Amino acid sequence: MNFLSNPIVARLLWVLPALLLGIAVYLLWAGAEQREAATVGVPVEAEVLGIETRERAEITIGQVVLRYVPPGETEAIERNIELPLTLLKSIEARELETVTIRAVPGQDQIVLDPYKRSQWILSFSFAAMALIGALGLSVMVRGWNRFLSEHGDPSEAHLA
Repeated sequence: MNFLSNPIVARLLWVLPALLLGIAVYLLWAGAEQREAATVGVPVEAEVLGIETRERAEITIGQVVLRYVPPGETEAIERNIELPLTLLKSIEARELETVTIRAVPGQDQIVLDPYKRSQWILSFSFAAMALIGALGLSVMVRGWNRFLSEHGDPSEAHLA
């Protein structure tokens, strides 16, 4: 018997689309918070402490390190904000020392003012991709479970 042909394992495969669905729901929530921060957030000046990019063949990521005082707070905090490389290159090319961010008091989400629309749209796009992945994986897991219940283990078909 093949590992994936085990009926228990085949049923447990439903965890994968459920995980992608959970990721999609979380990203929708985060995107809604980012949209709220972009529209009603308080503008705050943030000091750009540095930009870190890693451009390798297998992965390209980047983040900007910001120091700012959140609205309603008294102490400054430092945050690493992951952004697409094109936005980071834009900040780097302009050699910005400060950037305006928008934040809602009491929330963790912030958006960079020059890219506020791009950030929440990107979150919604990632949520849509996770949802499409969840739907596609659900179809495949359902098909595999149906096949196993109707035809049995395919690795044992040549033995009959």
